[in-house]
Amino acid sequence: MIEINDLIGTPYRDHGRDAAGYDCYGLAIEVARRFGYKLNDVIYENHDIELSAQNVPTLNITPIEAPREGAIIEMETGNELHIGICLNAREFIHMTRNGCRINQIGAIKVRGYYGIDTRI
Repeated sequence: MIEINDLIGTPYRDHGRDAAGYDCYGLAIEVARRFGYKLNDVIYENHDIELSAQNVPTLNITPIEAPREGAIIEMETGNELHIGICLNAREFIHMTRNGCRINQIGAIKVRGYYGIDTRI
């Protein structure tokens, strides 16, 4: 297991990419790095569900069938896209408006899982 305790409670910040605050994608980049992966960054202006179709083809990720350690979990809440990183087959870490936290997979509607193709 990687060290993540320092991330829990980190504040949400739009387009955040460091310990001063992360958005969900910024946190995913950091957690992926800790797992030994380089997740390419993307720039976006909203969290619309269509972001997946726009960005997935340009990222260094591949769809996989099931959750696994270090995989991206893509979820939806209403009409918004949300992502986190699987810590194992049961839990994921993600950024919420109230800060970074760990939840059970399935707590938010899952759209898919992706393996990250690039190792550090």
